[in-house]
Amino acid sequence: MNLTRLRIAAAALLFLAALTAGAAYFKYKAVSNYIISQVSGEAARKLGRQVKFGSVSFSPLTGVVITDACISRRPDFSKGNFFCAEKTVLRPQFSALMKNQIYFSKVSFEKPVLKVREKNGTWDFEDLLALLPKTDKGLYLTWNASELTMRGAALEADLDTSGLSLSLENADIDLEHYSSFGGNYSISAGGLVKTVLGGKLLSADVKLASEADFDYGGLASTKGSLGAKDVSFGAITLEALKADWNLFNLRKPLADKNYAAAITAEKLFIPGQENSIKNGVSKSLALFSAAMGRPTPEIEDIEMSSLSASFRLDNSALAFKDVALRTNFMDLSAGLAIDGPAGTASASIDAAIGANKIAMSASGPLASPEIEPVLSSTLAARLKEALRDVENALLKLFPVTGEHHV
Repeated sequence: MNLTRLRIAAAALLFLAALTAGAAYFKYKAVSNYIISQVSGEAARKLGRQVKFGSVSFSPLTGVVITDACISRRPDFSKGNFFCAEKTVLRPQFSALMKNQIYFSKVSFEKPVLKVREKNGTWDFEDLLALLPKTDKGLYLTWNASELTMRGAALEADLDTSGLSLSLENADIDLEHYSSFGGNYSISAGGLVKTVLGGKLLSADVKLASEADFDYGGLASTKGSLGAKDVSFGAITLEALKADWNLFNLRKPLADKNYAAAITAEKLFIPGQENSIKNGVSKSLALFSAAMGRPTPEIEDIEMSSLSASFRLDNSALAFKDVALRTNFMDLSAGLAIDGPAGTASASIDAAIGANKIAMSASGPLASPEIEPVLSSTLAARLKEALRDVENALLKLFPVTGEHHV
């Protein structure tokens, strides 16, 4: 008897599973046919652009597969391509289908190419943004794809107003939306970035990894890291650069913000013909040399073996810590802290230029810090002016004293 009941229960479960699979298949197929019809003509009319593709197919295991899809600029392909991809895969989410909802578990593009243009402050995709669903929740809370991936992507951006052009080549991008209740995202991306600044080519191999949390008002917090290697700008080269950040309470009052960041860089080379940079370095070097009572050394090529620094904003207190600079003409260790509510600051500098060394500190009210050791009135005034310039620059970004500094 028990064996018979077990067989009946197993048969019932198999029958239920078959019904569920069949229902899912037909829903999947219906969604597939809807997407195919959209690609075939309706989408072009809504977009106000021409759409073409090589083929559209459906697989229960893969999803909707579109090959050689292209969207033109407005109004047709005589104006060029706006977006193309060798292969696009749209995979609807099974659980959502069973509720008659369309969500995608994954959207992927192979070798997509996106070309955007800006002119007089207007982007050529603003008409597409107008097609997004109207909602007071914001796109970051209504994103209907759990995962978006791009492989071998290329992005070109021409900014007519500034005359700047940017390109991202051979990029791999992964974007995940991992919360059904809010705007929680993670992104990883990497590729070769190129642009031209002042007639010089800037190129870098970059990698980004970040997490971002949104609520109804916008971005609330983010953390991540950005790395670049083999950076070149004309004749200037940098072997490696890395920045890490952890930013909380982004949209809260300044007193409630909590920011932390760190940066490291290695093997920077600036040839002597870069006169503007060399002159700026020489000016700073002259200040330290005067404090040491030594002549300012002549420098040609600038070589930096390493740079590191960390930043923190917490409870209206600013701090730059562990600043360490190692170059072929000077070693420098420094730190700066500003207590906003108290209106005070403290700074320390240890510098070595060849065999000559100096250690200085400053502390007290922002307007009149006390410098140690005691220096001549002229040199002390120059040091206070340099410190004030740095403090004012920081306080413009983070007015922790509640005052506007100029």
